[in-house]
Amino acid sequence: MKKIYPYSILLLITIAFIPSNSKSQEKNNFEKTFLKETSESQNRSSNKFKNLTKLSFYPDTLPTWFFTPPQGGMNCIYAVGISDPDMESAKGKEMAIHRAKAMAGIYLNAKLQYFRDVYTSEKQSGKYSDYRQRFDTYFKVSSASKIDDASFAVLDSHMTRYNESMILIKYEPKALQNEGHNLLSVVGSVLYIEAQVADAFEVQAEYELLSALRQSENITQSAHYLYREKGNKFLSNSEYLNSKIEFPVYIYKYTAPTEDKNVPPLVSYNGLWSKFTREFLRSLTLSTQQTKTRIKNLGEKYNPATSNLTRETVSYLANLKLNGIIFERDTMKLNLNINEIVSPK
Repeated sequence: MKKIYPYSILLLITIAFIPSNSKSQEKNNFEKTFLKETSESQNRSSNKFKNLTKLSFYPDTLPTWFFTPPQGGMNCIYAVGISDPDMESAKGKEMAIHRAKAMAGIYLNAKLQYFRDVYTSEKQSGKYSDYRQRFDTYFKVSSASKIDDASFAVLDSHMTRYNESMILIKYEPKALQNEGHNLLSVVGSVLYIEAQVADAFEVQAEYELLSALRQSENITQSAHYLYREKGNKFLSNSEYLNSKIEFPVYIYKYTAPTEDKNVPPLVSYNGLWSKFTREFLRSLTLSTQQTKTRIKNLGEKYNPATSNLTRETVSYLANLKLNGIIFERDTMKLNLNINEIVSPK
């Protein structure tokens, strides 16, 4: 397995415990890496496909089950996985199934962790004051469970105009004690760095999803998806089975079966999985921020000016349920239930 996987997982596990005095250095590192990688990514052709020979101006009409998935319970979970664009049919289907299993694992048993620092400072200079504020937000959702391949069943599939394989699976989890069963580990993370100086406001974000299915001591099926954005620049990177997946930056367009033809389609420059992953992680982050955070004013000084540090933290276990998806004003909105698991005292 490539080194990126254990390193990234270790980073996500430890990120919530980064001391506040290292945040500035981390922000600088993030910016340097982002600018370097986005510059490199711009060298990719915007319209060169390897496995797709015929392009259509019309959007792809996605299946109904993507928008209204079957509704199950604790003993029956439905999940959708989507491959990257421009993939060979067999490998794309394999990737979509792997990603669907990863989503099913998160839906069943998720640990959500949220950590946010709000820095504020105001420095008086004659008649004027220099007001600065920065928000550093870290979010992680993780899941680890033993699984049995016989517990999964492929119910339906769809191939988009862009050679993206979409798979709907059904998962009926069982209590497994045997050490010989597969171990599925999934880690999703979000990093937001928002800075305000006077009236200027800057936002940069990173979304990452890693999944690993250990089938034996020597066989691990892994996938990694990363998306970074800052202003109008963005970077996406995908790996599967220790290989980088290349696909062009393109105007990928999608619509629902019931959508009015006069309504503009959903557009993604990196494919449908990129859009879904970001909205899924964003929804979890915002929901946790709005309903679960505990706030502490630490009064910490991080520069010579008068300053304050407010810290918001939360960690809890939950079951997740995706009730449906809608496209609205060129955005994807997820109707997601987060049911906290309350441990007995």
